Amino acid sequence: MASGFIILKDGRCFARRWTGYDEIIRIAITELEQIENGKDLAEWLMLQIPNSEDDESADAGWGFHNSRIDEWINRELDLRSLTKENQKLFWRAIQKGKNKLTEQGVGYSPLSFDFFYVFYDMCERAEKGEPPLALTDWNKLADPCTEQNGPGWKK
Repeated sequence: MASGFIILKDGRCFARRWTGYDEIIRIAITELEQIENGKDLAEWLMLQIPNSEDDESADAGWGFHNSRIDEWINRELDLRSLTKENQKLFWRAIQKGKNKLTEQGVGYSPLSFDFFYVFYDMCERAEKGEPPLALTDWNKLADPCTEQNGPGWKK
């Protein structure tokens, strides 16, 4: 059952088990740390998945208690809530992650390439402007996004 959700720029949704969601976010973090201006987004994404400091018993799959910031975090990332620059950085990180996963396999990430490729394919289609309902895990588009998440928003 899906417990991690990534809403793409066109409203389509990638919905998978939380372990796959976390690993996709880890791949993005790894690559963002190497991309110019990607460090702030990488640091924010680190707070969206658990680490060794977080209590495993406080993980419900669809969310977890983040002891680093003392907040409950749902495993849902709406990329539309990021600044346009951060959306571009995230996409660059995913592209780089795909290349490294292709070349290095489990030495890079325990996530299977086939699993990652479904996410990559959705992202690529969204970037090309293809019809969002042609490939999505939901049978409808996500509701419009009004949130502003991540670094870079003017306060």
